[in-house]
Amino acid sequence: MKIPVEEGFFRIPEDPEGPPVLLGSYSPAANTYFWPRRMRCPITLEAVEDCELSTEGVIYSWTFVVMPWLGSMEMDSGGGFGAVQVDLPEGVRIQAPLEGKMGDWEVGQAVRLVTRVVGKDEAGNDLCTIAFRLKGQTR
Repeated sequence: MKIPVEEGFFRIPEDPEGPPVLLGSYSPAANTYFWPRRMRCPITLEAVEDCELSTEGVIYSWTFVVMPWLGSMEMDSGGGFGAVQVDLPEGVRIQAPLEGKMGDWEVGQAVRLVTRVVGKDEAGNDLCTIAFRLKGQTR
């Protein structure tokens, strides 16, 4: 079974083929969305509502980090990993790992949210974090 490495940032659906769900906040007073979730709107200090954010967006910016993947002492075959800033339709910009190899990505490309296994818990469940993958790419 897949579970988030930390609760409250995203949810993994029961359907193994379904995308993870980003858990955000919406401020009616500021008409603005946020990720991660907030207790209050940082603009108006009014209460916010929990919401689900889009699982697809476009690349705003990316870089390639030359170091082992998080939780590993081994270098990926590409010698590092991508990191991306993704703009979601709600106006939220998210930073996360980006799957693929150096040169696979361009600003403006469509991406989708996926999970990435980073370890196992005591019960043998897969501990997951989020990442983005080019839309239409299977792995």
